[in-house]
Amino acid sequence: MAKKPVSEQVVVVTGASAGLGRAIARAAAARGARVVLVARGGDGLDAAAEELGPNAHAVQADVSSLDDCHRIVEETIDRFGRIDTFCSNAMVTVYQEARDLKPDELRRVIDVNFLGTVNCYWASLDRLVETRGTFSHVNSALAYRGIPLQAAYCSSKAAARTFFESARVEHEKHGIPVDITLVLPGAINTPQFDQARQYLGKQPQPVPPIYEPEPYAEAVLHTWEHPIRELPITWGAQKLLWGQKLSPRTGDLVLRRNGWKGQHTDQDKPVGSPDNLFEPLPGDKGARGRFSSRSRNSTLWTSLRLRRWVVGTAVVGVGLATMGVSSGRAKSLVH
Repeated sequence: MAKKPVSEQVVVVTGASAGLGRAIARAAAARGARVVLVARGGDGLDAAAEELGPNAHAVQADVSSLDDCHRIVEETIDRFGRIDTFCSNAMVTVYQEARDLKPDELRRVIDVNFLGTVNCYWASLDRLVETRGTFSHVNSALAYRGIPLQAAYCSSKAAARTFFESARVEHEKHGIPVDITLVLPGAINTPQFDQARQYLGKQPQPVPPIYEPEPYAEAVLHTWEHPIRELPITWGAQKLLWGQKLSPRTGDLVLRRNGWKGQHTDQDKPVGSPDNLFEPLPGDKGARGRFSSRSRNSTLWTSLRLRRWVVGTAVVGVGLATMGVSSGRAKSLVH
């Protein structure tokens, strides 16, 4: 269904104090949207609200609490009168092999990444019905492919993806005028890799190739105006999805060889270093992480995917031109 341009929308972004959420909020505000920023940590949240100016409103909340999610919605309505897009982006993770995960750690990842997103959906749905709006979930390509050391994260994202697959069909069946769109990012250079709980003894990193958060943010905003069922972002994410469909056993082989070393640098990091699993860390972390020197600023694959109508039109145009030339040559031969 047709959507308002981002410039006319009221949007809610969770996990907005840092990383991709911060980049999404910046991009939305830059286009003129009114933005409600949600995060647990007050330092980054206050900095983000100050950065975005009077069209931003900050709500300190934990999405694992349904009551907090209802409060987010209530404050948004009180401040801006409606919600056009609710973007669920908050996440936490633990680097640990599946057999050694502690029950409270796994539960916390599920509570934030899966149940937190469901809480946001439940709390915002009635208001999104009023505006014929969009529920936008920042999921992950790892919803389709579990990798070593990330059983908690991958399973939480897979659960959310299938939950919304069910909800999407139910909306269509019952005529509920709310689109559900998921983005499936690849590796992003965010501060999360400095904040995640880890049992590696090494500095975690995104699995290369790594991209800055800004091109991901632009892709997310595109889905707010043009909802897409599921959008893999970057060629790396698309390759992972296709590889999993074509030959998951090949993926197993690659991960046995590279799945551990690809997720950390050679820099030592003590196990037990401060992390944000249960409580936010102090300070303003910003949008980008420590890997900018190795990160790409654009993704050609996603740009072409989002502009495929342009590509398609060009192909048709070339085809028609070729037909015209061929027809002209044929006429010349006849005469």
